[in-house]
Formats: sequence, structure tokens, C-alpha cells
Amino acid sequence: MFQVTASAADLNLRIECVSVPGGAELLTVLAPALDDGGEVPLVSVLRDTLGDADPQNDRLRSVWMLTSDSPSVLQRLAATVPFFYWRPGSKSTKPEATKVLDLSNANASVWSSLARSLTSVMAIDSTGPMIRASTRRYLTNVGDRRRAQLVDALTVLSQMGEDSDSRDAFSDAEWFEIQARLMLGGQTFGGLVTQEKLPDAYMTRRSQQLQMRGHNWELLRQSADRNGLYFEPLGPGASQTYALLWIAREDVGSNHDFDEQFLEIQNPYNDNRLSTWSGFSVTRWYDPTGRQVEPHTGDAVERELIPLALYSLDYPRVPLRLVDFRRARAARSREMMGHAMSDFVTGLLGVTKWGNWPYWAASSTWTFVRTRHGTPTNGAKRLEAYASVRRWLALDHSVDPSLRLELQQRLEVMGVNPLDRSGGGEAWMARQRYETLLAYAADVNGLPARLAKDRASELKTYRHGVWVRSGLKAATVASIGGYSHRESERGTELVASLDNQRRTVREQQFLKTVAGSTKQPELVWNVDEIRRAEQALSNTLRPARSDKTAERYPTRATNGSLAFGLPLSTE
Repeated sequence: MFQVTASAADLNLRIECVSVPGGAELLTVLAPALDDGGEVPLVSVLRDTLGDADPQNDRLRSVWMLTSDSPSVLQRLAATVPFFYWRPGSKSTKPEATKVLDLSNANASVWSSLARSLTSVMAIDSTGPMIRASTRRYLTNVGDRRRAQLVDALTVLSQMGEDSDSRDAFSDAEWFEIQARLMLGGQTFGGLVTQEKLPDAYMTRRSQQLQMRGHNWELLRQSADRNGLYFEPLGPGASQTYALLWIAREDVGSNHDFDEQFLEIQNPYNDNRLSTWSGFSVTRWYDPTGRQVEPHTGDAVERELIPLALYSLDYPRVPLRLVDFRRARAARSREMMGHAMSDFVTGLLGVTKWGNWPYWAASSTWTFVRTRHGTPTNGAKRLEAYASVRRWLALDHSVDPSLRLELQQRLEVMGVNPLDRSGGGEAWMARQRYETLLAYAADVNGLPARLAKDRASELKTYRHGVWVRSGLKAATVASIGGYSHRESERGTELVASLDNQRRTVREQQFLKTVAGSTKQPELVWNVDEIRRAEQALSNTLRPARSDKTAERYPTRATNGSLAFGLPLSTE
């Protein structure tokens, strides 16, 4: 077994903080640009601080992806065409940043997605196969684009998380919240996860991801060892979520056995294309034990390595082949075939898994068998892997420039969504969008006005239950906008009310976590911190909807041991 040593990545990411009128901060992650030596803004996060320096009442609101532009009219039209899987050359000329997630109202995306799906099923599908196919294709393209944006933002933030010193602008709780919301944003009901469940959701997903990465690492390494190939892990820092397989030029033409299971590449030993390979290659030195060493070290030998394939180690169950250096369009053909089958069966024929149980049974059985044989059948996870690797290549300066260019060119042909963007000119366009976002933040009628509306909506959420808010929304719709409920507070009164509500909810969530963790919290948690939270609740005006429940659970301390009741969360 020959293993190539991977170098550590130096991403050099930093966070820029800009104050927003009205009491907020715009936190932007910037990275060194690979083309002109400057910096490229990547992700911006709005934090509502209520105008003070106390982090206890802060709340994250919005996430913008600055490297993603709004689709042009031509792109949107192309996205409605069934069996069309290419990106039009026209691009949007509007330098507007794309908001990919509303952290303060994460469940809104769930209801809007369900509304679109129900409208499609109940009102559009019956109009005919062509309209049905066009509508489904457009909704699929929109969903894929949003999923790719979420993964793009998550890749930036998770790579930044490798260096805790570079993210001091965020607390640990905020960091977990952002990443958990981005992880859950691509799931159908992910936005319904409550605030207090986010840490558990993040840790569960993170644990599964690390376990799967380790499994795929060992599976791919063993496959490389069995087939006499060179295994090189890649990725930022210690994460190394990707791997390259190489073959020595001197081994091409030998009679070495080859097992292609889990590798998804053709036998490289009898491939004449590798015998006359003139593309990218590297020269490395190895000692007699197969360990990579410095050039001209002792009895080390020189070998020219030819790249075969790049894999993602985060895909469920098996390594996912992202790039095949000998068959550049193999992965694209697989994606096009999958989309074509979907357009034909569910679009033109109108057959769905939920409306036709024989089709559901046959499709599930076929998918199960193919998955058991190592075929990557999860299209959503494949999309996430492609979005993640493109962002990593744009950030990681430790990758050989020639190898980076080679990989980026081969990944570029993977674009099958007309709403997707090309990677060219990303730094310049991101700077233009960042300038537009800063101007929007400085305009009193722009982001500050939007912030005031969001605060009023947040206060309404604290004071009124789901059914009351639904009734108020229905009244607004029924009156065609003539009636719109607003809370009485304005300006500083609104800020003061929100400050009280946020602090109360924060303490309630903390005590609820303590109560649910163990029957003897004084043995696990800091008793002084728990008593401080109880005292804060007793001295603070509780949200209106928690008063009755708070009376049912009074707080108290008995004989020095902790015995506290727990007011329910208002979320």
C-alpha cells in the first residue's frame, strides 16, 4: 500500500464586522482570492444585538451567500424546460446578495415549500403532461439550487470552524446554531426543529458525518491497497473529507488484478490512454516500505503518479466518485439520466411514489439493490458533495494550483441545473454584491427598516400562540391587506420588550435543558448558574404566554439541595 502524505490547509479566513443602524451587526467571512491577491467576501450573517454590548440578548437573523447571484430571466425560462440540463450563457446583471436562510424564522421555508408542492399537485398537475413536467422541473431546479447554496455556506463556516481563533466574533452557541440550521435547511421538515433541540441535532449529524467519513476512508484505502493504487487524503486542516487515487506510470500495462467495486472507475492497468498520458501528473519519492519521503532520500525511488479519480468521503455508505480523470463526463451522464427518468415518469406520465404503490415498491427495491452493491443512488447527497468540493477548491490554498485548475475544469461540466452559476469571475462579482449589501445595510429604508419589521414579528410570536397568529394572518389575507395586526410598542419600547422576552426565553431554555439532562442536576451542572437563572426569571417579566405555566412550576431551594420547577419555553 502506498499512501501520499497530505499537507495541512491554511485557509486564512477572517470575519469583518459592520454596524447596522438600529442596533445590529453584519458579520462577513472573507477569504484570500486566488486570482488577484485581494479578498473575496463569502458569507454574511446579520446579528440583532438590540443596540447593546450584552451577548445574552443577541439573536441571529439572516444568512447571505455573496458568491451566488440571482438567476437571469433566460435561466428561469430554461429551468422550466423538461430534459434541458445545461446552463444558458446569460447571467443576471443585478449585483444583489442572495439570502439563503432566515435564522429567526426557519420554519417559513418549510411552509412555503409545502405550499408550492400542494399547489403543484392540486392545481397544476391536472392541466396536462407538458405543464406538469415543466412545473415539476422548475420546482426541482429551484430546490436543488437552494440546497447547493446552503451547502456552500455550510462549507465556508465549517472550514472556518477548524480554527477557533478565526471565529471569535461568534459565540459557541451561535456557531452551532448557524451550522445546525444550514444542515437542516435542506431537509423537508428541518426548519421545524426548535431552538433548544438545535445543539442535539447538530451533534447527532456531526457524529454521523464523522463516523461515515471514517468508514469511507477505510473502505477506499483498502480498495486502493487491494488494487495497488496510491491513496491521498485531501481537505482543510484535519478534516480531510476528500481523497485522490493515483497510479504509477510504470505500473500501467502490468497484469495486476483490479476490482472496481466501490471505485466506479475502469481498469487503469490495461488502459492505453494512461500509457500515453500527457495530462496532469506529479513526481513523488518512496522508500522501500512504500512511505513517501523527501526527494533523493537514501534508497528512495522516484515515481510519476497519474491521477485517476477524486472521491468524497462524506457520502453515506460508500465513497462518492466526484471526478474521473479519464471519463470527464461520466458523472454528468449519471446525473442527466436520473433527471431524465424523473422528468419522464413523474413529469410526463404523472406517476409518483406516493400515488402509485406498485411503482413505489419497484423503485424502492431497485434502489435498495443498487445501494447494496455500492451505487450512489442519493441524488440530494450527490448534489451536496459537488457543491462542497467546489467551495473547498476555491478556499484551500494548499492544493497544487495545477491540480486545482484541473479539478475545477472537470467539476464545471457537472452543471445540469440551468439556475446554477459558473465559477468564473466569482471574486469580482462577490465584491460587487458585498458593496450592494453594505449600501442596503446603511440605508435607513433598507436593512434597518427590515430589521424593525422582523422585531415586531418576533414580539408578536412571543405574545400570541400559533392559533392566534394564524387567525391574524387570515384576517390580513381576507381583508386583502386592509388589516394588519401590529403590537403597540415602537422604537425603544419595542427594544425593551424584546430584551425582556429574549432573556426570559434564554433562561427558560437553559433550565429546561438542565431538567431534562439528569434527575440530580446539582451533581452535573453548576448550581450557582442554575440559581442565577432561577433568580433572573423571578425578577424578570415573563412572556405573557408562559405566566400560567410558570405558576404551575414554582422555583425553590430546599436544604441546600436543588429542587426547581421549570417554566415552559415560549417557542
